Amino acid sequence: MHRSRWIRIARAALITLAFTQTRLTAQSSALPTNEAIVATVDAIAANYLSKPGAAGLSIAIARGDEIIVSKGYGLADVEFDVPADAETSFRIGSVTKQFTAALVMKLIEQGKLSLDDTLAKLVPEFHDYGDAVTLRQLLNHTSGIKSYTDLGPEWWKTSCAEVTDQEMIDEVKDHPLQFTPGEKWEYNNTAYYLLGMIIEKNYGQSYADTLKKEIFEPLKMERSRYDSNSAIIKNRARGYTIEGGQLVNAAPLGMSAPGAAGGIIASAHDLVVWQIALVNGKVVSPASYKQMTTTTVLPDGTDTGYGFGLAMGKFEDHPTVDHGGGINGFNSMLAWHPDDQLHIAVISSGEPISSGKIARELYFAATGREKAQPKQLPLAAADIARFAGDYRLAAIKLDAKIFEKDGKLFTQATGQDAFEIWWQGGGEFRASFDPDVKIIFNEGDPAPGFTLHQGGGQMPAERVKPAAATP
Repeated sequence: MHRSRWIRIARAALITLAFTQTRLTAQSSALPTNEAIVATVDAIAANYLSKPGAAGLSIAIARGDEIIVSKGYGLADVEFDVPADAETSFRIGSVTKQFTAALVMKLIEQGKLSLDDTLAKLVPEFHDYGDAVTLRQLLNHTSGIKSYTDLGPEWWKTSCAEVTDQEMIDEVKDHPLQFTPGEKWEYNNTAYYLLGMIIEKNYGQSYADTLKKEIFEPLKMERSRYDSNSAIIKNRARGYTIEGGQLVNAAPLGMSAPGAAGGIIASAHDLVVWQIALVNGKVVSPASYKQMTTTTVLPDGTDTGYGFGLAMGKFEDHPTVDHGGGINGFNSMLAWHPDDQLHIAVISSGEPISSGKIARELYFAATGREKAQPKQLPLAAADIARFAGDYRLAAIKLDAKIFEKDGKLFTQATGQDAFEIWWQGGGEFRASFDPDVKIIFNEGDPAPGFTLHQGGGQMPAERVKPAAATP
């Protein structure tokens, strides 16, 4: 698995809607008991731990303020057969970003920062883009700054080292803006690294100490901290991946590099404690939380599905607020389902084992709902013409072709196998290999783009216009 995998996190679907108490009351008689939920979670975990690439899992579920599952499964250290438990800490990758965003919002509440502050003012030692880039654009991934984890070999050769802020800045400062700030959306780890520097300047202490004093200690998140390759950290999981069909240790990574973009370790229990506090206004004000969970809309009307360290979307027609994470040897998912007052956290220490997919199964286990079965509706020629074409997922620089074969639609991404997509009506399709994967086309004829929903996240794609014919 590529050592820069942690940048490729699918954006989590996140939205905040008012929870209706009457709705919960109406469903409460059908809710599984806590004992039944725990038993089902145990079975789900056992199933995933039997798959290639599995190592350990940390899982927690809460309904409202009550934590009903908090457990570790599998092994924290495969070489020494050390079991994972509820207290085991795992790297959470980009789930870190919501902690960073919250610390920035606290500074805004204190009058120390403004969303309209420019990068030139906040980090003057960085590239001088004038007043083009703002704090808001760093938070919502619309800055246009080059993400250091997109530098390829230039990044890989230094990713194992412990680097200084200046060395990180030097990696990217001479790269031009990828687009005019505010006009496009592209997931960006440099932006969140810079936010960590801004936090340190304004709190007068390290990012790690700020997390500890402002969040972890007040919330009694005892299994959470900024990770370190040198510190002795009791009950910390190791990360693994799979190569040649065999489980192997994940590629090394200098832990100064993720910074405020992805450097935290935590247990699933602590992540649920954090999310309960965040949702209930115990971390930032309700007004600040609303800003964090308000989707960014681009000038052309595109809804990015992302706020500040969080993204907005739906799962099974119910709103969600969540974010995924991925870092060498680990992946994570932290999800809030407002309609059900349900918090779900999953962390996997085996890269191939999807925490997002596990989290979706846990949702059905905790709600008692049955998973809707996908349709395979027939397509008319006009429908095929509307959806077929070439598309570009700009955030990960991937091309995808939607094409017709024998009256059915297929999709194929660059360097990947083609697969059939099943029409559900309207603009929605499901992947034949995994019906949890959705492609939802934008309105228009032909469709101007689509949004890929996969692994608990979403990613926009734009139709690519054919090249003009050469006269």
